[in-house]
Amino acid sequence: MHGFPEDLKLDGIVGSEIQQICLGRYDVQFLVGSGTRICVQSLVEVFQGEELVATWDEERNWTTSAFQKLLNATVDTYAVINPQAMEIRLQDGLRLRLHDNSTQYESLQIYPDFIVI
Repeated sequence: MHGFPEDLKLDGIVGSEIQQICLGRYDVQFLVGSGTRICVQSLVEVFQGEELVATWDEERNWTTSAFQKLLNATVDTYAVINPQAMEIRLQDGLRLRLHDNSTQYESLQIYPDFIVI
């Protein structure tokens, strides 16, 4: 990706749950009940309130198992913080912060409608 646009439209995820978290060697993927798939190859941060409870990057994988709190959590809203970061706010004070930290390579992809045939 080449930064998050200020007018990023992901309204379809609001009210949906994070149904799956898929772990790979070089990425982590979040499948939202609306059919949206978010694939990240850069820094991911999980907050519970103001506390950072877990991070993911391709070198260390997850720092703690607290990322599992995201499973089945409902998306309340989302916001682009700046061109390099966006945040998905979930129920119970959970926040999922996604970073686009490479200007050379794509580090995040969003597929708004995951279609199974």
